[in-house]
Amino acid sequence: MKQKIFDILDNLEISYEVFDHEPTFSCEDAKCVDIPGLRVKSLLLKNKKKDKFYMIVLPDSKRLDANYLRAALNEAKLSFVSSELMHELIALEPGHVSPYALINNADKNIKVIFDASLQGQEVGFHPLQNNTTIVTNLDNVEKFLDFLGFEYGYLGI
Repeated sequence: MKQKIFDILDNLEISYEVFDHEPTFSCEDAKCVDIPGLRVKSLLLKNKKKDKFYMIVLPDSKRLDANYLRAALNEAKLSFVSSELMHELIALEPGHVSPYALINNADKNIKVIFDASLQGQEVGFHPLQNNTTIVTNLDNVEKFLDFLGFEYGYLGI
C-alpha cells in the first residue's frame, strides 16, 4: 500500500524525498531520526456524537489548544479516537497516523486541519509505516489531499 502513495505522488509530479529509519511511535522517538523539514504530529479526533472526525497536524513541539479548536470547529467536545476506531477509519494503529493514511478512508469522513504555522513549509509524514518518512512541501500534501478528495484547512491551533 505504501507504493500506492509513491505512485500517486509520482503521477501528480510531486517532488519528495524518502527516508528509511528505525520505527518511531512517538514524537520523542522521532527526535533520534535525522531528516530535513519541520517535525510534526498528526492527531485523530472525533466529536461527541462520533459523526465528525478530524486529523489535526501541528508542530511536534506545540501543544494542542483544545478549547480554541473546539470553538473554531463549533464542537462541544473533542476527544482522541480509540485504536479500534482508528483502525476502522484509516486501517492503522497509533504511531502511524499521517495525511497519507487517508488513502485508506473510503468514506472521506475525516477533515484535515493543519496548524497555520506549517503552511508552505517542508514537512515529513509516514506513508502508512512508521519506519519511513516522506519529506515534501506541505503544498504538495495539499495536492495529494485534493487528488483523494479530502477537505482540509488551516487554523492557528
